[in-house]
Amino acid sequence: MQNTFSKIRIILIFVLILTTQFSFGASGRRKHFLSHGPGVASFGAGETVFSGYKDPSIIQYNPSAMAFFQENAVNISRFNLHEGSGYNAGSAVISLGGNYFIGLSASNLSSGNIEIRDDIYHLKDEISINTWNYVLSGAGYIDSLDLAYGLSVKYLYYDFYLNKTGTFAVDAGVSKFFAGPEIFSNLSKIKLGFSAQNFVSGEVKMDSEVDEIPAIYKLSSAITIPVYYRFQSQDSVSLYADLRYEDEFLDIYAGASYTIADKYSVRAGYYPGHFTFGFGVDFYFITFDYSADFGSVDLVNRFGLTFRWGKVKNPELAKEAKEALSKEKITLNEAEKRFKEAKKFYDKKEYLRATDMLSAIVLSYPSFESPMHFYTKINDDMRKTAYSNDELDFAKLTYARAYSFYYNAEYKEALNEWNKFIHFNGGNEEINEYKNRIDNALKLEQMKKREAELTAEAEEILQSGIVSYNAAKWVSCIKTMEKLQKFVSDNNFSKSVEYYAKAKQYINQSVLELSKTIKIEVTEPKVQDEKREEAPREIDEESADKKYNEGLILYAQGRYFEAERTWELTLRLNPNHQKAKIALNKMRKNSIDH
Repeated sequence: MQNTFSKIRIILIFVLILTTQFSFGASGRRKHFLSHGPGVASFGAGETVFSGYKDPSIIQYNPSAMAFFQENAVNISRFNLHEGSGYNAGSAVISLGGNYFIGLSASNLSSGNIEIRDDIYHLKDEISINTWNYVLSGAGYIDSLDLAYGLSVKYLYYDFYLNKTGTFAVDAGVSKFFAGPEIFSNLSKIKLGFSAQNFVSGEVKMDSEVDEIPAIYKLSSAITIPVYYRFQSQDSVSLYADLRYEDEFLDIYAGASYTIADKYSVRAGYYPGHFTFGFGVDFYFITFDYSADFGSVDLVNRFGLTFRWGKVKNPELAKEAKEALSKEKITLNEAEKRFKEAKKFYDKKEYLRATDMLSAIVLSYPSFESPMHFYTKINDDMRKTAYSNDELDFAKLTYARAYSFYYNAEYKEALNEWNKFIHFNGGNEEINEYKNRIDNALKLEQMKKREAELTAEAEEILQSGIVSYNAAKWVSCIKTMEKLQKFVSDNNFSKSVEYYAKAKQYINQSVLELSKTIKIEVTEPKVQDEKREEAPREIDEESADKKYNEGLILYAQGRYFEAERTWELTLRLNPNHQKAKIALNKMRKNSIDH
């Protein structure tokens, strides 16, 4: 028996070296099973953490990252190693409501079936050697710090055929996403995280030998830069770099990915002794990931499948929400066509036409980043060029000055610059079109008068809303600012987008303040005070209907917390809104029942 056990131990060491290279890397150092997580997307970009931040198995790298999940998700993955050996894993992330999440994961490193004989005359025995890793994780998000945190408790179980043992370990992590610097005129996004794996752990004891679980410290980072804009999405390039400290060695892990419309990704990366490549594809609620690990022994293929879902439990409400979303999509399709046309104007340097078209889109869809990005970029570029002392291109300079004067309602100055442009450069169709708009004195005076009147009226509405905001009259502020938004949308003038953006800012701040009062009303019993009469509530049926429909669209998109808050706001605007009451009751009854 001792002879058999010795053979098994020799086979075990051989299998771990051959199949995974987790024991001895190119530098001769030890590498443990837990040094490598089960994320297929992470492996594709050099096993860097944030390259797989939508994959539930990220809890094996940094548990805090699951606080950024917007949907519940389950992942299964398979790594085909060598000679029948494999690395299998399953992970899940579930929202507990609010800012709290729970994660579960189980992974297994198996040698596959190994044949052993005492000698050539004995029948063969087939055995397998397995290492298991079970993880229970929790994560939360601190709004005031914009910081995610997470903690994992793991149980490690070793089955070495004749000997079995297990022990516990603890992981912890923090992470933060924030806006990065402007790169190539695009605003980047940065992700930073730190994790300590196995910083508390027991010992693995086999016979008289004791093996410590190595602590692994990771400093993870990523930067994402938009490179191509669609109306509702973007293509982006992401670069990843992780520092990993284990067994007194510091290693650098690096990777890159190109993501198309947030649906298709191509990845490549490096970690010590290995080059990796991978891709990922989204199909509605399913994501498929593949990665290849080009190690020194052989190509290793890795496959992963992620399922995402929400908690739609109310068929009637879901049906109404889908209808609202389908109506919205009709207008979205038209807006997307206009956005593509605006981008064509932008590419041809017809910035006047592009600005007017983008302005109309921004007023209808202020929450979409891409139209606002181009609108802001054109305005900033024109302003820089117009007031630059170093611009030597006369055509470019006069165009930019005319642009700035035109959108500041300084029409005489704009006309003067366009005349210069035409005299020295012959003009073009776009310049002639805009010049003709203000080419006679009567029309010019009419435009200036109209611009001044609209600006004055918009400013008056804005100041009225600000007075309501400063007096903590949140509903009144929202109604006034929505009135301002409608006014500038109906009367498109040079400062429409500017006033629309200011109104949106005050609406968002008022909604935030209103949500605080809603929480107080829900959690604290109402105190009856006969001496104090409650002030009559303002009712705004039109705004309430609008908010109710917004809630339906959010609900159809699976953004249930935001839908609930929007319907609560609906009732603040109109306490008698029956549809909002029914929707909230269904949502809350469902949360109690489940």
